[in-house]
Amino acid sequence: MKAATVLALLAATPAAAQSWTADRPVEVVVGVSPGGSMDFTARLVRDLLVQEDLIPEASIVNNKPGGGHAVALAYTSQHEGNPNYIQIVNTPLIANSILGRSPITYEEFTPIAMLFEENMVFAVRADSDIADGEDLVQRMRDAPDSVSFSVSSGLGTVNHAAVMQMAGEAGVDLTKLKTVAFNSSSEGVTATLGGHVDVVVTTARSLLPFRESGDLRFLAVAAPERLPDAMSDVPTWRELGVDAVVAAWRGVVAPSGLTEEQAAFWSNAVRQVTESESWKETLAEEFMVDIYRDGQETAQFFADETESYSAMIEALGVTH
Repeated sequence: MKAATVLALLAATPAAAQSWTADRPVEVVVGVSPGGSMDFTARLVRDLLVQEDLIPEASIVNNKPGGGHAVALAYTSQHEGNPNYIQIVNTPLIANSILGRSPITYEEFTPIAMLFEENMVFAVRADSDIADGEDLVQRMRDAPDSVSFSVSSGLGTVNHAAVMQMAGEAGVDLTKLKTVAFNSSSEGVTATLGGHVDVVVTTARSLLPFRESGDLRFLAVAAPERLPDAMSDVPTWRELGVDAVVAAWRGVVAPSGLTEEQAAFWSNAVRQVTESESWKETLAEEFMVDIYRDGQETAQFFADETESYSAMIEALGVTH
C-alpha cells in the first residue's frame, strides 16, 4: 500500500468507524531477541493492551531476530489484511531499504502510531582503560579501528547511526570504524562485559542496571542536554565538543490491507495505552520522551525520516 493510499485511509478513519475488535489472540512482533529496549517496548505494549482490555490475555510477543529486523518485517508483511498482528518498529524500518538490506519499505505496512524516543548512551566495562568520552574520541582519531563498538539489531540501526554521527563530528575516518552487530542490546552488553567489545551503545534503560552494579561506566549520552536523575552526572557529547545528538524512536505498524475499522481499532487502542498512567510513569522512569503521533502523522513521519536518513547515510559516506 503506497503512502498516499495509507494517508487517505487514515484520514477517513474516525473513531466512530470502529466496529472491529481484537477478539482473537494478537501477536506483537519485534525484530530482536528477548532482552533489551525493543523487546521491553513490545512487552510493555502487549501488557498494557491486555490491562486495558483491548486484546485477549493469550496474546503474545513474538521475537523474530535476524537481518537487522528484516526477518520480523518480512514476517509481518506476509500477513497482509490480518489485523491480529502488529509490530514494534524503529530505524531499520527505514534504513533496511535504503541500505539495500531488504526490498521491504515502510509503505508496505499500515502505520499505527509513534510512541517515544530514547537518546543513545556510550558505555564501557568498569575496568576499561578508556578513561572517559574525550579519551575515546582521541583514540579514535589516532587509530579508528583500535576501538570496537557494539550496535544492536544490525548495522544501519540508530545505535550504529549514533556511532557514525559521533565519529563523523569528531573528524574520525568512518571507513575504519569497527562495529559489531548483535541481535539485541542485551547481547551487546554481555559482549562488552565479557571484554569482547570495547564500547556498547544503546539506551539508558538497557545500561543503568549494569552501571548501578558497578560493571559498566558511562562515557557520554547523545542528547541535546543532560538527562535527569540517575543520568544527571553523564555529560553529553556536545559538552565534550562533539555535536552528536541521536535518539531511537519506537513506533507501531500493522500489515497492509487492513479495513478502515481495523485500522481505527489499532489507532484508538494504542492511543488509549499511551494515555494510561502506567505508560506515563514508565516513560518517566526509563528516560523515554513522549513523541506520540497518530497513524496519519506516523505515515508522514516515516516519509520525513526516509528523506533525512538517506541524507545522513550519504553525508557520512556509508554504503551497503
